[in-house]
Amino acid sequence: MLPDVIETERLRLRPFRLQDVEDVLSYASDPEWGRFLPVPQPYTEEDTEKFVAGQLLLDGKHHRAWAIELNGTVIGDINISFDFPNRVAEIGYSISRTYWGRGYGTEAAGAVVDTAFSVHVELNKVRALADPRNPGSLRVMEKIGMVREGILRQNRVFRGELVDEVCCGILRSE
Repeated sequence: MLPDVIETERLRLRPFRLQDVEDVLSYASDPEWGRFLPVPQPYTEEDTEKFVAGQLLLDGKHHRAWAIELNGTVIGDINISFDFPNRVAEIGYSISRTYWGRGYGTEAAGAVVDTAFSVHVELNKVRALADPRNPGSLRVMEKIGMVREGILRQNRVFRGELVDEVCCGILRSE
């Protein structure tokens, strides 16, 4: 099982706490932060409470989530879900717009991928999906060594519109 806490050079990835609602709401209520995320717009305190509570209820073995903490403040979140029979995992992440462009998403995503490969020796691949209009998320994937594997055309409905998703992945051997 993955550790509860992952420390990086600048960040602390830790389990969510109910007290994180205020920090999460401070960035999640920014419409630009949620532009490509499947989150309600506008994002309310009730949405934030449901999100944090949901993170606390994850089973931990098949789906882990961490608050991304910088100097005691939650600036984002990251999660990983496992499909153990197929030896694949998928990550998702978000960072407060205030902290975009500083490498925090890359640092957190790289740490989770490295930890997943070291803890789960049978894991062969970690993948991620992103809206092709979201260059920041695609750049995080590229920086952690993921390879663009293809475009899933009209893969999901997003705010009433069918949208494509770019699929990127990294193999253990890479």
